[in-house]
Amino acid sequence: MNSNVLAWYEKKEHIDEMKSWDKGKLKIWEQRVVNNFPVGAKILDIGSGMGREAFALYSQGFEVDGLDVSKDVVDKANEEAVMCDSKVRFYHYDGEHIPFGDGMFDVVIIWSQTFGLLYGKSYKESFLKECKRVLRPKGLLSYSGHSLQYLREHYKDCLDVDKFYPYIEREIYWETFLLEELENYAKQTGYDIVMSGEGEIYVPEDGIILYCLSRLK
Repeated sequence: MNSNVLAWYEKKEHIDEMKSWDKGKLKIWEQRVVNNFPVGAKILDIGSGMGREAFALYSQGFEVDGLDVSKDVVDKANEEAVMCDSKVRFYHYDGEHIPFGDGMFDVVIIWSQTFGLLYGKSYKESFLKECKRVLRPKGLLSYSGHSLQYLREHYKDCLDVDKFYPYIEREIYWETFLLEELENYAKQTGYDIVMSGEGEIYVPEDGIILYCLSRLK
């Protein structure tokens, strides 16, 4: 993973920001996707941060492991899990190699637009193949990305071609997508599309993102 991305997620102010996120509430589009998960599924949450999605999924009866590139974030998320008496566990990884054995999960999620931090086409394709390795037969993969079209209409000043710079410090950006482009990453790496589209966050003024749910062939 890009060194600027790694450094950004180790900064205290960004960790503190993640602490404030509601751990019990999924976004509208996330819940729509989750409604397609098998009951009690074992889920790997990649880019888990402080556990917003992981804790919310656990509260719905899923078994969840989190994975993140920031050691400090992982440590603090595990502390939070102990405090909440949650069985969710968080693990550190290098951004490329998933530290779990083959076929261990029913579902892999890459939410919070983490997919746009996997810079370059080859990195994304390689990573989705690594996700295939840890998925069980017919396992599900869900990921999301920023909508290039939406950002052109509402945040043009934060765009540099297809790179989204939401912070004044421009060392980090998110790659953005058109929906067909987002879907093609799944199709080209051995998945069938289950559902995809523009997803609402919480309220209309929060905007939308693009999401894709796919299944191993």
